Amino acid sequence: MESERVKKRVGCLYRVSTKKQVNIEDDIPMQRNACIEYIKKKEDWELTKEYIEPGVSGYHKGLNDRKVLQEVIKDVGEKEIDVLLVFMFDRIGRKDNETPFLLKRIVECGVEVWSVCEGQQTFENSSDNLMNIIRFWGASTESRKTAARVDSGRNYATKMGRFTGGIVPYGYQLVPTGKLDRKNRMINELKKEAFESRVVQDIYSKLIDENMSLSGITAYLNEDRQLKTRKGNKWNTSTVRNILKNPLYKGYMSYGKTRMKEVERPKSNEITKEAFLDVKKRQRSVPAEQWILAREANPDYVIVSGERWQLAQEILARRYKRYTDAVRPMEDRTWKSPLLLVGLLECGYCHGKISPAVSSQKIRKADGSVSRSHTDFYKCNTRGRDKKLCPARSYISRFRLEKAVLEEVNHFLGRIGQIDCSDAVMHNKMIRMREAEAEQEQLISLKKEYKKAQENVGKFKQEIYKAIIGESDFDSRYINECLKNAEDKALEIKKEMEILEKSIQVKQHSMDESLKNTEMIPVWQKVFEEAPLNIKKKVLSILIENIVLTENEMDIYFKTDMDSFFK
Repeated sequence: MESERVKKRVGCLYRVSTKKQVNIEDDIPMQRNACIEYIKKKEDWELTKEYIEPGVSGYHKGLNDRKVLQEVIKDVGEKEIDVLLVFMFDRIGRKDNETPFLLKRIVECGVEVWSVCEGQQTFENSSDNLMNIIRFWGASTESRKTAARVDSGRNYATKMGRFTGGIVPYGYQLVPTGKLDRKNRMINELKKEAFESRVVQDIYSKLIDENMSLSGITAYLNEDRQLKTRKGNKWNTSTVRNILKNPLYKGYMSYGKTRMKEVERPKSNEITKEAFLDVKKRQRSVPAEQWILAREANPDYVIVSGERWQLAQEILARRYKRYTDAVRPMEDRTWKSPLLLVGLLECGYCHGKISPAVSSQKIRKADGSVSRSHTDFYKCNTRGRDKKLCPARSYISRFRLEKAVLEEVNHFLGRIGQIDCSDAVMHNKMIRMREAEAEQEQLISLKKEYKKAQENVGKFKQEIYKAIIGESDFDSRYINECLKNAEDKALEIKKEMEILEKSIQVKQHSMDESLKNTEMIPVWQKVFEEAPLNIKKKVLSILIENIVLTENEMDIYFKTDMDSFFK
């Protein structure tokens, strides 16, 4: 009796690109049913394993990022299956620089690769190799076209100020509108969430008003307020930085802040097939000038004002910038030391820096346990290195020194509070108003010129059309030259208009700030006394150039004298 023929073990791979497609009426059930029906037609085939990849892009995701495909490769290598069956070959992948080579490697391992729609893929001659490359090149091209269409649609929607999907930023929530789209899905709109919005405002306040570092803000959220992120995790500096840099908080919807970019591979003189296939792509940040922004701010999205948002960007940029001496500007430093005068003190003997220091000593308690006591003080750096180089004291008490400095600063601020600056401020305001009015008239004139230049551009474009169809009396090259000159003129006028508009805004902002400062002058001293430590440090760094100390003398050098200050 002839022995029963052994059936081929079939593994089926099903994949859809987005999780929205995964339901009983969509892609995976359709692929699965088609594959099962196809297996039934093959008497020597038997379904032994199924691989399901829901919500995985075959274009953006590489081999190393697809766990299910890695399982397929593992089973192929261990001879767990004899046939790999898919609905279409692009279910394996759509990367033209990767998937054809993978398909060939699977066949070389002795596993047949079949498609319900396209039959078996073999590599018996050069034609098979060519068809293999062409098939996945076409799939990759189609994916790029689809991505471009989606990207273009999102760009337009973002410019119109609409939310285009993705993770909802902290401080907002999606609210159903009660309307359905063309696919019968609920349309949601972005709304501010009350509690989270206040947390966002608090983050900006800590950075701008208290000069707190990102790590300090993170510690404040985690320890002082004991808050969690929306996912229930602890806050980190990356999350805080993203909130501070997101233009949505000033009302501008944005898109394209990150892009899929290839990760650099180790440099090697020899490029192997395995190294070629090991291409990784990751989301990487894009420079702010390349972001797609809404044309206008939506007041319903505003959590912080545009001025405060811009101020936060300037602070972050200054902190990030690396200076030649690797030191941030004095006003941007955020010291962790509890000492008030860090960075301002100079030794009067050796003219070296006086820095913070900490001493500790053991304290034995009545119950026999031991603890440590810490004391903060100031010391001369030169004296700390070698006592022979500087005769200054090795220990400078913080309390007496800081008290003396604060008395001088309070006296300075007290004198300011007694002066009435309103007349001088109003005089300056009138000057700025006259300058702004003159610029406004100039802007109106430029707008008329710009409108005329735009009309000329339109006329030249019409004349080009006439020249193309043979109805113009002018040569097309001459018209093209005139058109270019007209467009350049319009662009030049537009740039002048933008400069003037910005100048007018700056003057208006300056006038408003001057009035605010005038109102604040009488209470400056009180505000300084009640301010937290970081604010006091910032104010002192603005007012004081340095403080020179000797044994019995202290000289405070203010950055400006009283008369210059009021001028």
